[in-house]
Formats: sequence, C-alpha cells, structure tokens
Amino acid sequence: MSISSILSEIAQGIEKAISDAASEVGQALSDAVGAASAVGSEISQDIENITNTLGCTVQGMKDSGYTYYPALGIVNRAIKNANINGKVEPVSNIFQLFRHGVIIESAEGNYYYVGGASPYWGAGKDFFALQGGACFFISDSSIPTLMRKANIIVVRLKRRKLTSAPWQQPNPPEGCSTPVIGWFETAAENSRDAGGVMPNYLPYYTSLPFHALKVPGILVGISGDKLSATALKESLKLTSDQPPVPFIVARTVGTPFQQKNPNAVINGMMAVAVLDSQLQEKLCNLFITQDDSICNSLSTVKGFSDALIGAPVFTAYSCLSGCKEPGIVGLVASATQLAGPVVSLVLVPLPTAYTDQAFEQLASALGVQDVFNESVRALGNAREVIISLQSTYHISQTLASAIVDHLDWNDREQMMTDAKPYVENYHKVVEAIRSLVEKSGEMFLVGRIQECVESTVDEDYETWLDEATDCVYSDVDRRSITY
Repeated sequence: MSISSILSEIAQGIEKAISDAASEVGQALSDAVGAASAVGSEISQDIENITNTLGCTVQGMKDSGYTYYPALGIVNRAIKNANINGKVEPVSNIFQLFRHGVIIESAEGNYYYVGGASPYWGAGKDFFALQGGACFFISDSSIPTLMRKANIIVVRLKRRKLTSAPWQQPNPPEGCSTPVIGWFETAAENSRDAGGVMPNYLPYYTSLPFHALKVPGILVGISGDKLSATALKESLKLTSDQPPVPFIVARTVGTPFQQKNPNAVINGMMAVAVLDSQLQEKLCNLFITQDDSICNSLSTVKGFSDALIGAPVFTAYSCLSGCKEPGIVGLVASATQLAGPVVSLVLVPLPTAYTDQAFEQLASALGVQDVFNESVRALGNAREVIISLQSTYHISQTLASAIVDHLDWNDREQMMTDAKPYVENYHKVVEAIRSLVEKSGEMFLVGRIQECVESTVDEDYETWLDEATDCVYSDVDRRSITY
C-alpha cells in the first residue's frame, strides 16, 4: 500500500471518529466539548487538506534528527499530595510527575523551556528539561514551587554542556512563499483546517508493567516526607534520545479559544487528537521504521494523560509549490476526553520570533511571569558566581560552571560559601589520582586528570574520586592497579 493511500485511510478514520464523537456528545456537554463537536463538522468538509498537510508533516519529520523531539520536564523532588480544584489528591503514578514541552534558544542565546508543569512539583531545588538526550536545568529552591500553579510555564534554563547530546530546536511552520502568489497561498493555507502530528513519549511508559508505574515504586521513591524522582529523571533522559511516537492531530482554524487557568486566560487554538491505536499505528509505522515494538505499544494508551500537557503539535503546509517545512503551531494546554478515542485539545501558540522579550511576553500572557522572572534572576546569580569562583580560586570556567551546577542559585553569597568545599575537594581528587597514576607508572594518563575531574564533580568526595578515576582509566586495564 502506498504512503498516500495509507494517509488517506488515516484521514478517513479521523473523519469517522470525530463524526461518531460529535453525534454522541449532544448538546448537554461542556463548551469545550461543544466546540470540539463543531470542529468535527468543519473537519469533515476539509478532509482533503487534512490529508495533504498530514502527509507533508510526516514526510518532513521523518529522519530529521532532533528538531521535532519534544522535551520532557521533571523535578528531582516532589510532594506527595496536591490541592487540585479544591481537593487534596495524592500521587499514585508517574504520569502525574512529568510533562512534555519544548526547548528553544532565543536570539540572545538564552534557553527556555516552554511546556507543561505538574501540581506535584516542588520540595527540591532542581528542575530538568530533557530533549534529545541533552539536559537543561535550573537550580533554585523557590522555582519548582512556583511552577506548580499553572499548566504551561515559561522558564529560562542553563544547559549542562559537559554531558549534553546534540540538540536542535523547533521552528514555526514555513509558509507558502512563492513569487507573486506566495502571500495569497499562505493566507489560504492558514485559513483552512490542517492535519498535524503531536510527537510524544507517553507509549514508552504506558507499556511498562503496572508495578513500574506506581508511586512510590521503582522510578519514584520516598525520601523523608517527600518523593524522590531521580530515577524517573534518569529514565526520561534516556527516553528523550529515542524517536518520539506521533499522535494524530487535526487542527482547526477560526475564533481563538479562550480558557481560564489559575492565573490568566489562554488565547489558544482548537484541535482534535484521535487516539485510536489502529490509526495511530499506521501513522507510527510511516514515521518510525527501525523498531516495530515502539508502534506496537500504542495499544497501551487508553486515553489522554496529564503527562501530555505541553506536548508540541507540528504542521507542514501543502502548497502549490509542494510541501513546506514542518513547524510548531502550539503546545497542548488542556484536553477534554470526548466519546470514543477523540480528545478535544486547546493549543497555546508560541512566539514566531524567538527573542527574550517575546518569551517574557508569553510568560505574562500565561500568568507565570513570577516563574519567568525568578528563573532569569537565578541564571544571573549562576553566571556571576561562575566568574567569582574563577577569579577567587583561579580555577577554570569549566570547573566553576560544574560546581555551580550543584548549588542552589537563590543567593550569591551563600553560593560562594557552598562552593568552597567543592574547590577543596577538587584539589584533593586531583592529587589522589595523580598519586595513583605515578604509582602505576602510566604517566601518559596525567594529561587526562584535569578533564576527568572537572567532568565528574560530585558533592560526595568518594563518589567524585571513584568516577574521576574510572574516567582517567576508562581505556586502560586496571586489574594490576592497587589502591
């Protein structure tokens, strides 16, 4: 069967699923559901364009590297109970503790996570966003608590360069920019419903055994009266380097949809996701060709999960001049499960110009400017302390940055105080490994000591020494070495 016929079959399946849902929801459902029902009738009239744009989107996203990989947001420590809509709800599974989003670098060179937040975040100092195996984070004890008041946040982050994989950011959709008729063609495409893809990692986790999803459990443990999500964070980092699974989305145009969140009114777009495993698997097999098990896991997705909040939706326009480059049209801000496999989505659009000012304005519109401002302040502290550590202790920028990664960035003076033991242990670790190298007689390894010690900074001296030693001797037979 050709790709075009498969896409046509998928589009027809979308049309039927939405039509069935619209006939079942009736007039008694909420405004969001009613809007989605109207979407269904509109989409049935624009199925050809949905098919074409879905095909362009899939074709453009296939084998394209990390550009279309979503980010995964997680904190290192979480609270056990959260107040949700006036009711105390305990954590019971891992899907309550992570969210999707995107990482974008501004024109000024700053990194931003725009994506979902969980009401269970807090109790620690670290927030991580993981994309394509790359790690971005912020370390400020006030930020995770601020994050949990909204479903979509905008926060400035630091990239952990020493351990980060290659990374590429998503761009807005490319318009139908051809001579003479380009503006008209672009306007025509923007005024029509379109097919799209919501890449995500949900099936990687819904396919796990039930005991692996429980909290507390294998991925999330108890640390005092809080939850420790360190194992979940490490799992998400590994998963973020795997191909995301494409979910089918049909985006509609028209009057922007307004939805109140705890702090602001979101002006978003309406869209519909069809979580039918058979349709999803057809799309997945077009998208991911190297591992059938990934697409087979789609049957474990039983409906919308809060972990999908913040997931990006991509669309590529189908123009007279051909398919254009896919781009991000919005992030999932909220969802309403309709009849059958159909889910009504509200999408929050991203800025079309990636500037610091644009992201500050987005944070203000979403009612999370306090989170944004605190992250900017914390990053400023981190940068100032890195410079101070270099001048005070005559250490490299690499080491100073690695030490700062382990500190709470709330107060500069306290950061300098907390950094001193790391500097002292650095010299001790260097001398201990140098002594070991001299004892083994393998002096050619001396040149590796500084790099290895700087790349393995740890708050525990013994752990730091062991990991740095392993790094130095990583390509050497250590069986003859005595300590």
